Amino acid sequence: MADGDVIPAAGGVNCDDLNAQIAALQQELALERAKNEVLLEQVLKSEDSLADKDIETFGDVIPNEDRAFWRGQLLENRESAVGILNRMRERAKPADDKGAVVTPKPLHNRETAKPSVADKGPAGGGEDRAAKLRNRAQEIARRDGSSFTVAFRLAEKEITV
Repeated sequence: MADGDVIPAAGGVNCDDLNAQIAALQQELALERAKNEVLLEQVLKSEDSLADKDIETFGDVIPNEDRAFWRGQLLENRESAVGILNRMRERAKPADDKGAVVTPKPLHNRETAKPSVADKGPAGGGEDRAAKLRNRAQEIARRDGSSFTVAFRLAEKEITV
């Protein structure tokens, strides 16, 4: 069969016409594939930028060493990952017994903050005994040249009150 012959089964269609239609369809298919590649690149770029934005939004919940993991989670299933991160953020907020959010107390400089004084406790003089034991143990350790632990045991035997 030569070019230009009519194919009887094709309803009298010329081979040249078929080849031209096939070439035109292949060209249109190549054009559509190129469009799809461009669209796919744009979608991937927007997903990447959205994941980066979410990582920055949840920076208070996500530690730096876990950012790559959470970025992957946000790219795979954004809805679930955002839900989990929101729950983590809620759990991180301290709350009192009634459920109200409590702001943490500010830290103070040791040099300017006044130390809190412990209660004296019962009138039995427990703190006085501890101070006496410590002082006596230091004296015994210096005198005998023994360790503080050994000296403390000897001081406990001497001071019974």
